[in-house]
Amino acid sequence: MGKRTVTVTGTGRAAVSPDVVRLDLRVGHDAADVAAALAGATAGITKVGSVIREHDVADADIRTLDAAVNQRWDNSGTAVGFTAQQRLAVTVRRLESVGEILEAAAAAVGNALLVDQVRLDVSDRSDGLRRARDAAFADAHGKAEQYAGLSGAQLGAVLGVAETGAVPVSGGREMKVMAVAAAAGGMPVEGGDLDLGASVTVTWELR
Repeated sequence: MGKRTVTVTGTGRAAVSPDVVRLDLRVGHDAADVAAALAGATAGITKVGSVIREHDVADADIRTLDAAVNQRWDNSGTAVGFTAQQRLAVTVRRLESVGEILEAAAAAVGNALLVDQVRLDVSDRSDGLRRARDAAFADAHGKAEQYAGLSGAQLGAVLGVAETGAVPVSGGREMKVMAVAAAAGGMPVEGGDLDLGASVTVTWELR
C-alpha cells in the first residue's frame, strides 16, 4: 500500500504601503509623411522627458517603452498621412509631485500628451511577499490539519512545496485620498494600502 498523503493549496495576502507612482505617458504627432511624424513625436517626447527631469526624476526612472507609426485614413478610406507615437514609463518616487509632473508635461506638449496609466506601486516588494508567503503556508497547514483529522490521521513530514503564485492583488483595503496636488490645484492621487498575494501548494505525509 502506498504512502498516504494530503496535498492542499494555501493563499495569503499582505498589506504594503505604496511609495512610488508608475506613469505610462504617450505623445503622438500627425504629419503628411513618416519622417515628419516621427520627428514630431520625438520632439514631443523629448520635451516631456525634460520637464519630468526638472521635477527631480532620475534618468534611471525614465524608460522608453515603445514607438510606432501608423497610417491615417479619412472617412472615405483615402490615406491622409501618418501618426507617430512614443511612450515613456516613469517612476515617480515623490507621490506629492505627480500632479505637478502631469501638469508640466501637458503644458509642454498640449493635447499631444496622453496618460495611459497612473498606478501606485511598491519599490521593494520583498518584505510584503515574504509575509504573504508566510500567510499562504499557514493557510495550507490549517487546511491540511483539518483534512488529516477528518481522515483519522496526523500530519507528518512535508514532502513537497510549490509556489503557484506571488502577485499584486488589485483592490484591497479602502484607499485614502492624499493631498499630493500642487497648491494651484493638480491631479490628486489615491494613496493607501495595496495587497500582495501569494499561493503555495504543499504535500504532507499522513501518519
